[in-house]
Amino acid sequence: MIDKVRAIVALSFVFSSFGLMAQNQDKPLDPAGYVTKYNPAFAGIGPKVYVLPPPRTKEEELVDFYKEKKGFYDSIARQLDFQSAVDDYKFTTNASFLRKNYNPFPSSDQDWNALMTKTEQSNNNALVAGLANEYAYSLLQKGDINKTLAVLTRGLNAAQASGSGEKMALEHNLANAYLLSGNLNEASRMQESFLKKAVDNRESIDQANTLVRIALVQAYTKSYKAAENTIIRKAIPIYNKTKNHAGKVFALLSLSRIYQLQNKHTEAQWFLIQARDLANSRNLEKDLPEIEFMLAYSKYVQENYKVAVAEFEKARTLAENENNKVLKLAIHDKLGDIYLRLGNFKEAEKELASYWQLRRELFQPSEG
Repeated sequence: MIDKVRAIVALSFVFSSFGLMAQNQDKPLDPAGYVTKYNPAFAGIGPKVYVLPPPRTKEEELVDFYKEKKGFYDSIARQLDFQSAVDDYKFTTNASFLRKNYNPFPSSDQDWNALMTKTEQSNNNALVAGLANEYAYSLLQKGDINKTLAVLTRGLNAAQASGSGEKMALEHNLANAYLLSGNLNEASRMQESFLKKAVDNRESIDQANTLVRIALVQAYTKSYKAAENTIIRKAIPIYNKTKNHAGKVFALLSLSRIYQLQNKHTEAQWFLIQARDLANSRNLEKDLPEIEFMLAYSKYVQENYKVAVAEFEKARTLAENENNKVLKLAIHDKLGDIYLRLGNFKEAEKELASYWQLRRELFQPSEG
């Protein structure tokens, strides 16, 4: 009886195997339909057909390309910070003399150091200070913050030894460099020293400008409320009283940046719109590209993509007019991301191509 049961089970297994084989024969070997040629009579080791996933679509590849470049935006933002420091760079009173008599300036670190050492040996500290400031400017443009700090410190020591007026420009640039390097203690110390001098000398504009920079240091240490009050209650009233419109635009732009650091984009836009209106009414065109970009960026974060696209396009036109390549790169980055999210793959692909062309131009030396 047991043998009979075993026979039935065995037969059932055989019949079920035949059934499975028949089902497998009925099923297409390549359900996706991408294999166009294979040998159905193949009897070797392994399956008759290796079924591969269907090829990725162009849209899927585009999504992956955008994911790959996402982390690089921090480098673009960092470069924008360097650009702001370059735009705010102060030159010494002997800068025109130096450019006339040392034309062209040295092209290598070795030659710069040789020139400065030779000038130091002649005890002409005012010239050393001016040369150091010019050398540091070239280093800042290259993004070398550590060398910039070292050279500015060398120049400041020379300026202090000479007792000349070159000290003010070097101190200003050094304070900005400390902020850029993340050395907030030194940045704060220097700005507080500037503020005391400005108050003692009753220099209202210097006082207001320094207050704005103090507010930025406060914001980077996450003392946001103090930063907001420093600009709103202290700096802006001085700009209003002195009718310093360029200074007020600087204050409004800085205040907007502080709100963006807190992810408060509605508040940031309030002050950006005020900055834009004032800049337009007073023909202060220098800050307009950054203002438009920041407005667009806030709309982008809030996912108001239609308005963001229009504002990014305005920012792009302004950036092209002044050949601001770093800002253009940031715009390509964000515009492309918006088009991808909206499913406009054609425009996303165009922005990506422009992004890579400009990124290689700006960053390829450092990437290589």
